[in-house]
Amino acid sequence: MAPDGVTDGIVDGMADGVVVGIDAGGSATRARAVRAGALVHEGAGGPGNPLMAGPEVIEASYQAALAGCPAADRVAACVSGAGGDPQRAQVAAVLAGRFPAAEVRVAPDYVAAFLAAPRGSDVCIVAGTGSVVCSRADDGSFVASGGRGWILGDHGGAARLGRAALEHYVTGPEGVPAGFAAAVAALTGGRDWRSVVRAVHGAANPAPLLARAAPLLTAAADDGQAWAVRELDGQMTTLAATATGHIGRYLGGRPGVRVALSGGVWASPAARAALTTALQRLSAGRVTVARSSGDPLAGAVALAGTPA
Repeated sequence: MAPDGVTDGIVDGMADGVVVGIDAGGSATRARAVRAGALVHEGAGGPGNPLMAGPEVIEASYQAALAGCPAADRVAACVSGAGGDPQRAQVAAVLAGRFPAAEVRVAPDYVAAFLAAPRGSDVCIVAGTGSVVCSRADDGSFVASGGRGWILGDHGGAARLGRAALEHYVTGPEGVPAGFAAAVAALTGGRDWRSVVRAVHGAANPAPLLARAAPLLTAAADDGQAWAVRELDGQMTTLAATATGHIGRYLGGRPGVRVALSGGVWASPAARAALTTALQRLSAGRVTVARSSGDPLAGAVALAGTPA
């Protein structure tokens, strides 16, 4: 179910001007523009997280996603890694240069995910390249727990899962199935474990590379392979602990909490099951879990269509 005012990514009742929503994460930047409820532009670029990529990469990613987009009246970018003022200012400057006459807003990426979640959701657990838990306060603001990037946090995110998959490979490449080895070679440029190590350590931004390896782990877990199930359970238990801590701090006392799952990791049945089991085990109260069918890009468009 789409949130209020959003239908298939188009904002109902919007003014006649062009509004642009942007969903930017550690691996990709996506943009969508609408005018009077009609789609007028969609585009995509590279990594959009200012904590994971340098200024030149950020500039190129947003410009690629916005290539051909008409002038806009309002722009809202929901950006992973934009929790701090310097990062928001960096993205805002890029967008102000592209749309000098527009009202520009920059918010964390979880805002778009929450706005695109099923109506009535209390908490959204986002697991894309990274991971974060968020909810909306009574005053309409958003609060979040977790995150912190794949080195110090982001448990259950694709970068962490891909890291576990590649670590499994380099520990014993001779013991993995041929299809697994071929996929690793396609990602890193070689089957020798040393080439895998060099590819990861030599990457200017390892997170997108690691995230692309995540399906190796989730597919193995979906097949019931013990090593993958063990790794996935560990990651999801830590993410569930973050979520239950968030619920206790910000939503304490509610008789039941509705959790929406947003992000590419949740395409895996094993990932959803592991997270749900851990949440139900760790939660003090009743928790219901549903995968969000809404696109965070639609949430960003909805935010753009709402005056600041």
